[in-house]
Amino acid sequence: MKQGGFAIFLVFMVTFSFAQENVTYNIENGIENIEKQYINAWKRIKKMDGFRIQITSFSGVNSKTQIVNTEAQFKHHFSDIPSYITFFEPDFRLRVGNYRTKLEAYRALKKIAPLFAGAFVLKDQIEYK
Repeated sequence: MKQGGFAIFLVFMVTFSFAQENVTYNIENGIENIEKQYINAWKRIKKMDGFRIQITSFSGVNSKTQIVNTEAQFKHHFSDIPSYITFFEPDFRLRVGNYRTKLEAYRALKKIAPLFAGAFVLKDQIEYK
């Protein structure tokens, strides 16, 4: 009895689940305009909260030369990861990557850390694409 009831239930479900042929959307007036505004707003946003990896920082005499040399060495090993040199008095900092999540940043850090000891993940404003 249970098997017969289950078979009838399956036939009923299959019949009604494939009965729809056409689907129409009744979009309220102004939805397209709101969607365009949303897309344009995200185009204007250049930066968002995310994570980067700080490779090193230098201060003092020849610190700019050291940071540029370190960036060149980094680019030699990891040409696909973007790098950024920033200056906050008195330090030059080399930070790399644009990671949305901490997990993505730590995955990249696993590859970078063997070559650049002391690298670490930190919160930063990243470029939005």
